[in-house]
Amino acid sequence: MWHTFFRQGNIRARILKALLGVAVISLVSFAVIALDGMRRLGQFSIQSSTGLGQEALKISKAALESTARERLLSTTVDQANLCDAQFKHIEATLGVMADIAERVWKDPAAYPRHRSYPVAEVPKDPSQISVYQYRKGTDASRYREELATSSSMDVFFRSALNKNPTLSDFDIGTPSGLFRRFPWGPVSPDYDVFKRDWYRRAVESGKPGWSEPYVGAIARNLRINYSAPIFSSGKLAAVVAVNVPLQTVNERIINSKVNQASSALLIDHRRKIIAREGMSTSSQEWADPHKAEIFSLQGGSEAEKQLEAALASGKAGLLRGSYRGKDSFVAYAPVKSTGWSVLLIEPIEAIYAPVVPTEQAILKQAHTVSSQVLDKIRNSLAILTCVFFVIVACVYLVARRTANLVTDPILALDQGARIIGDGNLEHVIEVHSGDEIEALAGTFNKMTADLKAYIANLTETTAAKERIQSELKVATDIQASLLPRLFPAFPDRKEFDIYAHMDPAKEVGGDFYDFFLVDDHTLCFLIADVSDKGVPAALYMMVAKTLIKTEALRGLEPDQILFQVNNQLAPDNESCMFVTVFCALMDTVTGEVRFANAGHNPPLVYRPLHGFEYLKIQAGFVVGPMADSAYVTERLTLKSDDVFFLYTDGVTEAKNPQAELYGEKRLQEALNRTDTGDLDKLVHAIREGVYEHANGAPQSDDVTMLAIRFNEGKANA
Repeated sequence: MWHTFFRQGNIRARILKALLGVAVISLVSFAVIALDGMRRLGQFSIQSSTGLGQEALKISKAALESTARERLLSTTVDQANLCDAQFKHIEATLGVMADIAERVWKDPAAYPRHRSYPVAEVPKDPSQISVYQYRKGTDASRYREELATSSSMDVFFRSALNKNPTLSDFDIGTPSGLFRRFPWGPVSPDYDVFKRDWYRRAVESGKPGWSEPYVGAIARNLRINYSAPIFSSGKLAAVVAVNVPLQTVNERIINSKVNQASSALLIDHRRKIIAREGMSTSSQEWADPHKAEIFSLQGGSEAEKQLEAALASGKAGLLRGSYRGKDSFVAYAPVKSTGWSVLLIEPIEAIYAPVVPTEQAILKQAHTVSSQVLDKIRNSLAILTCVFFVIVACVYLVARRTANLVTDPILALDQGARIIGDGNLEHVIEVHSGDEIEALAGTFNKMTADLKAYIANLTETTAAKERIQSELKVATDIQASLLPRLFPAFPDRKEFDIYAHMDPAKEVGGDFYDFFLVDDHTLCFLIADVSDKGVPAALYMMVAKTLIKTEALRGLEPDQILFQVNNQLAPDNESCMFVTVFCALMDTVTGEVRFANAGHNPPLVYRPLHGFEYLKIQAGFVVGPMADSAYVTERLTLKSDDVFFLYTDGVTEAKNPQAELYGEKRLQEALNRTDTGDLDKLVHAIREGVYEHANGAPQSDDVTMLAIRFNEGKANA
């Protein structure tokens, strides 16, 4: 009945009924329960004030603890990722230096030599040259050739230090005892490279790795070192190392603290502390081993087991334990490149510190509030009796006036909205109620103006988008026209079959391939990948492709082709783009293939008795970033029906929705399952396999493949 009563009439009548009904019902109900409710409220307020304060404090502590856990773990993970990125950059830098050093030791005559300065002779500019030191008591003549060879590394060390201010210096140690450091600095006559951890570690392990902290013999500061062995003709030729002062590591770790009460540390896999607040980073005792502290939690074997399991998991996390006598949160995150871990420790008492004054204030305020509540209740009861009768008399007049004020603007807004809804975008809604209805009317008017502007904008934007799409289509057609696309490419040549295909990740791509006859019996074929995607990569690709073909047609060998192209690209390469290239020349009569590699993926070779196998080749340096990079021509001979298969990393690095790579192993298995009789079908089978692996994941890189088969003994048609 009441529901039907309130729904009758227009909106103005409904508002009037609702206001009157709510007011009367509320006042009557309030009058009935007010006396008993206020009495009960006073008693409850006094009893619960203290409990409410304690509950609020408990909630505050829980919130602070939750926030601290999230903040501490997030900060630790961020700092670990920052350290990991820095260490990986250092490892990559030394990897480049090690690769260059192997080339220098393999062919010393190919690199310029520089004057070498001993400890006793100070150069004009010590920052531009290295210093060398012999083992004490040995004949200097035995080091003459190694000294001259190692001097070629100065120019590369100088370039690396200029690009990365994190690094302090580079070291070289040889099996004969020669020590060279860049830049120049005083070296103790007692210095023996054989006794240094960075040298011994590289020699014993035979692979790159990080040293434990040690005191530098020249800089006299605590540091860590990343070193790698260099081999020549299968024997150890030298150890190349780069040093990073622990002051740099300390600054990055300690600066990540969340507050003054927290502690930040960097530890290795044996829980030795590498960096922490207050850790000494300078010393004169360079010849003595650094005595590292071991990080541990108090609480017996259970705490130690919990800590060991947490660090061994290789994942970020947070545990609670006693550190330096204080109950604390310990957040940990791995630095994946080194196997170390970043720790951030915050005492629980520091987390709760902000609420201690609040706890005291709550207890005091609870007592005051209890007294005030009782006074307010007594006053409210007296006032309520008088106000009740006055409100009942006034509510009708107020309700009627309110209904008019509310409904008039709404009706005007409704009428205007209908006109706009019928398509009249020129109509302006006139409402001057001075409240939200007027603001809503203004919003409708703005919406109408915006809609008109949007329609005009949409028309213009659609035209511009269609123009851009048209231009990109032209760019795609131009790039495709630069690559050989007609197959068979040489229908009159029976000595070989060749097929290639490229799918760009964007409208235009950075991958490219090419093949052409240098002379009547020499076929040049290549595949390359530019270090970017889209239009910039396409432009760089066109320049690189043109230069490679120009140099190849001059009759140069593959290593000379790459050398000349690299020197033409490097001088003006301000964007630091580069291209990986595999370039080969095939004798179509004998099947001999001469090739050179510039940082590209290793190809696969198919032989009928063995199937597809990866070809072990020298990696080579990429083309473009650094002038005068040397490359090596290698050889192999193809027999009848042997197939040479080239590809870019868009094949092996294609990912599915679970971020799993297609991978080199899957590529080899797919090739060995596919018939090599038709190169077109072979290439497209791999292409379909890659897309099937991606399973709908967006293509992140260009997919390019080239296959060539040698047909021994077949003459020209």
